[in-house]
Amino acid sequence: MEYVARNGWRNVWLESDSSGTLLVFKNATLVPMHLRNRWHNCIHLGMQIILSHIFREGNFCADKLANVGHSIQGSVLFEELHVDLRVDFFRDRFGLSNFRFP
Repeated sequence: MEYVARNGWRNVWLESDSSGTLLVFKNATLVPMHLRNRWHNCIHLGMQIILSHIFREGNFCADKLANVGHSIQGSVLFEELHVDLRVDFFRDRFGLSNFRFP
């Protein structure tokens, strides 16, 4: 959310396969204490936020990117489509079926 605010984006659609992540927007007491001040600052930046839940099978790009993120320390910004996402992005973009198992 801080990155979004720094870039001046005011309309955000947050889609997550984690219902717990989405719940913090409704109940700030679920945010860990050491992050609450930063969370409070982000929420009061005047952004319009749409929240939606999707099962990970419904968004293969997000699922793969989350798996890539587990191996990264710190913050990373990808300026281009990550190489591991190319096939899934194409399939998502054109509404093609995508099955977890061949």
